[in-house]
Amino acid sequence: MSVTVAPGFKEEHRAEVARLFLEAFGPKLAPALGTDPRAAAFIARCLRPGFAFSASEGGRLLGVAGIKTARGGLITASYADLRASYGPLSALWRGAILDLFERKLEPGVLQMDGIFVCETARGQGVGSKLLDAVLWTARMNRYAEVRLDVIDSNARARALYERYGFEEIGRMRAGLLAPLMGFREATTMAMPVQ
Repeated sequence: MSVTVAPGFKEEHRAEVARLFLEAFGPKLAPALGTDPRAAAFIARCLRPGFAFSASEGGRLLGVAGIKTARGGLITASYADLRASYGPLSALWRGAILDLFERKLEPGVLQMDGIFVCETARGQGVGSKLLDAVLWTARMNRYAEVRLDVIDSNARARALYERYGFEEIGRMRAGLLAPLMGFREATTMAMPVQ
């Protein structure tokens, strides 16, 4: 497999990036975004290619890694974006649920905003190549650390991060919100940038 990793993603891939994002994170976000076509339209509208790396082969999108910095993240949404997709009243409660997923950024830390790979390319090193691009960016921009969150049901992703040297630095239990959030526990992992 001859995979090319590049900053951003092509505009022609926007809908596919949204589809892959929802394939990976849709169950977790379904209480806020739903499962109808509005969710894909909302995600596509809010994608920011300047906070992504894409992997492709022969023009076919294979996967994306998102990052989050003080300037923004892969998905940067406002109330206006929610309102445009869901209407004014629905946007209020959906925004409140989405706020539960927000992570506070710390100085010197590059936050990963998810890696997602199309099903046919999984297990072929695409996620590793995307993670390499994120770590390279962290080094080039002199971040001290890269952090990410991984949910308890994603053992494959956690194994990848551990192979790279990420270590657990905290856990967040969903508790009574587990049915709403779609997971029981999320682990925060970090790796110093060398």
